[in-house]
Amino acid sequence: MSEQIDVTQELAKLQQRVEHLEERVEKAESKQGPLQSLWEVIRSILIGLFIVGPVAAIIFCVLAALSGK
Repeated sequence: MSEQIDVTQELAKLQQRVEHLEERVEKAESKQGPLQSLWEVIRSILIGLFIVGPVAAIIFCVLAALSGK
């Protein structure tokens, strides 16, 4: 029974921490200006182009080569 209480208490503490972090993220996002938002968009696009794109191309080439056998 004491283990259940301990787990419940730990979950309550964790929930408080998560709520605190959510508040901090919301504050940071509200302070974020349009220039910062634009930078985030550009960074996401670049990550997609230079990291995700080539990896996807390699996977498709490997799959095509395997299906051609």
